[in-house]
Amino acid sequence: MPDTPRYDLILKNGHVIDAAQGINGKRDVGIANGRVADVEPDLPADRAERAIDVAGKYVVPGLIDLHTHVYAGVSIFGIEADDLCPKTGVTTSIDVGSAGWVNFAGLKRYVIRPSQTRILAFVHLSAIGLTFRRGELIDEAWIQPQECAKVVRENRDVALGVKVRLYRGVGGDADLADLLKLTVDAAQRCESPLMVHISGSHVPLTQFLPLLRPGDIITHCCHGLDPATILDAKKKVLPEVREARDRGIVFDIGHGAGSFHFDVGRVALEEGFPPDTISSDIHTFSINGPVFDLPTTMSKFLNLGMPLEEAVERTTLRPARAIGKEDEMGSLRPGLPADVAVLDLRTGQWEMRDSYRNARMGDRRLVCALSVRNGKVWYNAL
Repeated sequence: MPDTPRYDLILKNGHVIDAAQGINGKRDVGIANGRVADVEPDLPADRAERAIDVAGKYVVPGLIDLHTHVYAGVSIFGIEADDLCPKTGVTTSIDVGSAGWVNFAGLKRYVIRPSQTRILAFVHLSAIGLTFRRGELIDEAWIQPQECAKVVRENRDVALGVKVRLYRGVGGDADLADLLKLTVDAAQRCESPLMVHISGSHVPLTQFLPLLRPGDIITHCCHGLDPATILDAKKKVLPEVREARDRGIVFDIGHGAGSFHFDVGRVALEEGFPPDTISSDIHTFSINGPVFDLPTTMSKFLNLGMPLEEAVERTTLRPARAIGKEDEMGSLRPGLPADVAVLDLRTGQWEMRDSYRNARMGDRRLVCALSVRNGKVWYNAL
C-alpha cells in the first residue's frame, strides 16, 4: 500500500532565498495544512498530493509590501488588492493611512476581512484618512491623537500604528513639526510605531529626525525634492540620516507616483545607505506607471546595483521586522503560514522610469511566476 502523502504541495528544484534562515541555494519546499513543513535539498515528489517543478526560478517568502493603498471605493488612492497581489507575489499588503480613525471600521469590515490578501494597516492621524488627494489635516477637528490611538489599540489584530503625511499645505498654515509631534503623541498613546511621508515637505528632514523614535518609519526616503532629502548639497548622505538609522529609524522607499528618484537611489547605494525596506506605494495614480507593482520596484534596485538577495530581504524579512511580525511572516521557516512567491529573473532590455519621468534601460527584471497563499496555489503562470 502506498504511503499517505506527507505534503499537500511541494515546490521542487527552485533556488530558495530566505534571509531569516540564511538560505540562498537550491531547495525544495514542502507544504502541509497551510503551513511550511520542510525546506530541504530534495523532497520526494511522490510524497505530495501535488508537486510543481520550479527549476530556474527563485522561491522566496511571500512578498510584504510595506506601503500600499487598498481602500478601494472610499480613498481616492484605493486599488483592489486581490486584483493585483496574487499575480505579483505580494501575500501581505500594508495599507498606510488610507483610513483614518473615523472610517477605519469600514476598511476592516469591507476590505481587510473579505480579502484573500493579508491586509494590515497604519491608521491616519486625520479622522478622514486619505479620502481626497490633499488637505487631510486642514481641519483641526480631524486631529485627535487620543482617538487615533484608541482605534489602533482596539484593532490590534490588523492595526499596526499611525501614519501622517508631512507635505507643504497638508494642514494649511500648521507647522509640520507640530503635526509630527501630534503624530508621535498618538503613537506613544497606543505604544506603536509611526510612518511619516516626507516627500513634498518644505521643511528639512533634519528637523523631523530628532522627533522620531526607534522603530518609526520614514517613507519616500529616496524622493528627489529639496529640502526634505536624505542628501546634502554635495549629494552625500546626511550624517544626521545615518545617525537616525543607527538609533533604529527605518528608511522605506515608497516609490509611488511622485516619490522615487533614480539618482537619489543610486547615490544612496553607492554611499552604503540602501533602503531598509523596498515598497511600492501602489495606488490609483501609480499602478499604470511608473510603479506597476512591487517586483518592478525591486527590479529597479537590481538595475541600480543591489544584489538580488538583498532586494528579497528588503521585501520579506525586513518589512516583517519593521511591523513586529517576523515570527509570523517574511520567512519560509517550517511552521509559518505557507505564503510563497516564485519569481522569474528575466534578462533583456526594458525601459524603467522613476517618479519624475526619468527613463533608464535595465537588463534584469523580476516577474512573478507563481504564488502560494496559506498553502494554496494562488496564481500560476508557469
